[in-house]
Amino acid sequence: MTKKGQVTIFIIIGILLVLAIGIVLYTQRERVLVPVEERVPTIAPVAVSMQPIQEFIQTCTYTVAKQGLQILGERGGYLEPKQRYNPAQPTEGAAIQFAPDSQLKVPYWWHLATKNTCVGDCKFTSEQPCLKRGEEAVSATCKAPSIEAQLDGYLAKELPKCFNDFGQFREQGFTFSATGALKPETRIARQSVIVLLTYPLEVRRAEETFTLKDFVTELPVNFYEIYMLGTNITNLQATHSFLERATRSLIDVFGRTDENALPPVSEMEFGFGSGTIWTKLDIEDKLMQMLASYIPLLKVTYTRNYQYIPAPGGKDREFYEVLYNRGFTVPVLDPHRSLAVKFVSLPWWKPYFDLNCNGQLCQPEGFSSTLGFLFGVRRYSFAYDLSYPVLVEITNPDAYGGEGYSFRFFLEANMRNNEPLATLEPPLTVPELVEQSSLLCDPSQRTGGTITLNVRTSAGTPVDNAEVLYRCGTETCSIGTSVNGQLVAAFPRCVGGFITANHVDYAPAVKPFDVLDASAQATDLTLGVAYPVDFGIKKWQLLKGSKHGNWELDATQVVNQGPRENSIIMLQRKGEPFEEPITVLSDVCGAPFTKAKIPCGDPPSDNSQDVLLYAGDYHVTIYSFLYPSPSVTIPPDRRCVKYKVGPRTKRKCFNVPPKAIVFSSDKPFMSGYAEYDWTVTEDELRNAKTIEFSVINFALDKVQPASNRVVEDMEVMGNLFSYSEQYKDLLKPRIT
Repeated sequence: MTKKGQVTIFIIIGILLVLAIGIVLYTQRERVLVPVEERVPTIAPVAVSMQPIQEFIQTCTYTVAKQGLQILGERGGYLEPKQRYNPAQPTEGAAIQFAPDSQLKVPYWWHLATKNTCVGDCKFTSEQPCLKRGEEAVSATCKAPSIEAQLDGYLAKELPKCFNDFGQFREQGFTFSATGALKPETRIARQSVIVLLTYPLEVRRAEETFTLKDFVTELPVNFYEIYMLGTNITNLQATHSFLERATRSLIDVFGRTDENALPPVSEMEFGFGSGTIWTKLDIEDKLMQMLASYIPLLKVTYTRNYQYIPAPGGKDREFYEVLYNRGFTVPVLDPHRSLAVKFVSLPWWKPYFDLNCNGQLCQPEGFSSTLGFLFGVRRYSFAYDLSYPVLVEITNPDAYGGEGYSFRFFLEANMRNNEPLATLEPPLTVPELVEQSSLLCDPSQRTGGTITLNVRTSAGTPVDNAEVLYRCGTETCSIGTSVNGQLVAAFPRCVGGFITANHVDYAPAVKPFDVLDASAQATDLTLGVAYPVDFGIKKWQLLKGSKHGNWELDATQVVNQGPRENSIIMLQRKGEPFEEPITVLSDVCGAPFTKAKIPCGDPPSDNSQDVLLYAGDYHVTIYSFLYPSPSVTIPPDRRCVKYKVGPRTKRKCFNVPPKAIVFSSDKPFMSGYAEYDWTVTEDELRNAKTIEFSVINFALDKVQPASNRVVEDMEVMGNLFSYSEQYKDLLKPRIT
């Protein structure tokens, strides 16, 4: 009995040891898996009378942060996208105009950075924003500012509006006094977004005084997982070209020797005659319709809306299997069961398209022989060059307790000579959430000596209340704000650091700054001044005489833009790589004092007055569009080709294009273009009232009669960039 009792005791001790080890391991595992960003800090309890104020501040923080996340989701991770976009040629920009006449711009997370016509030197890039604060300093792929930093700035700007000076509480007899600056800090965790708000307040009512300082708000949206899935999809496009492979499958399925189909990549048929003939414009329309119909069939494995679709039996089984499954599945390995992914291609996102045709006509090669018997052979061999944007939308319907959340960005498909355009670029990186603490921001680490910063505008005026930040490696800290144009403060030591000065009324200043030892230093920071100027548009006309004549520039006179024309002007300021880019967008609608409702709206208006412009070096791009009334038509042109059948010569006639191409107030065409580099100085802007820009105008509407217009004239539109380069001296802006 004694021995049995001892055995029982040992068993119990063993069980207790196993439980103890398990608890320790579980605790350690939880400590590792829940980094500092994941933990929702606890805050000190406040007096009962202060709880409504605390809840009000936290509710405001929740509402404003939610609004910021919503905007970020609509705009590819940016509160204010500054990427260059191209409304006429979406694949020649870094962002997409979401809809015609829309102010919403959504950037590419993967696209061709060089021109569509590049050969051998094609480069790709990503406009994906960094996720974590300071990540832009160590990442070679993501762009600044980070999503966390953008949300910090948005909260700092919008929260005071939500607080509304605590008016509802002041009516109850409370008085408020801010004893420190409002400082939000956003942390993107694995399953939520946490906002830590520091806002020192002294609150009084009657004889009581209370102090509030720290507030914590958590938003139930798995933004990190959405960002990670978007990164994985982007990497698969960059490395495996799933969009191009799906496109090639579609061309193979829908390509055949039928004028209602697409020209086949490779096919041969026997027979005499010219065979099937297409026009490029008609092929492009078919491609756009095809992409709009079938790109939405793409699906991502292990996501909420992924579903294998069994193909029906019969002779078309292979056809359906290609369209529904094979070649239309994006193989993401990690499961994301809470997220749905949708792919969209819309007709107004015009692709870049070219085909190895003779001008606008696309027809097979053919030959025949009479060696003993008559036979003819037609060989169809077409090489597709195609670039087009695809919208990726990732949705979590369960976010915010069932309200849902969506995030979208664009990818660009690039196919040349029927194959994906190769890239050697590195894939994007997915940031890991790891525990870390900031030493740079610790006041005890500011051992680098006293630094005197003189903050001035480019016009030499001292700037007050400019926020000064110092970035070293992956960390960024607020140093303070300027008073009477100056800030004197201690800095942490750093090699390779950057000082930034920000003010809501000026362009930010960024400069490299090293703090090597305890020596005192002084440096200047210059903020850019924005000058209001009016924009105007003139045009140099490309004119054509006879039906088959050449287009020539009339360099003898420059004319006003017409009342039914609209010009979009994009100025992108060039600077150092570490400087924040500045993009100025404007449009000049109609002729001076004459504006049509289409395209200028009802009531007619434009955005050409009091445009804020900074001095600097700019890359200028201008697109003009004509909304003609009456319509401008390219009528069908009757053409004939000759071919031999044995010893005899036959002739086949057809219309090019098969039906008239009509441009109208509902279907405008690009009538002008300009692209060049331009420098404007502070002195020029200080005294400027109007800046008059010029474009090369494709005057298709001036070709009379309409029978003198042929489909080949449309190729002039594609050559406007070359004309812009050739006549760039004529396009120099005129300042008055």
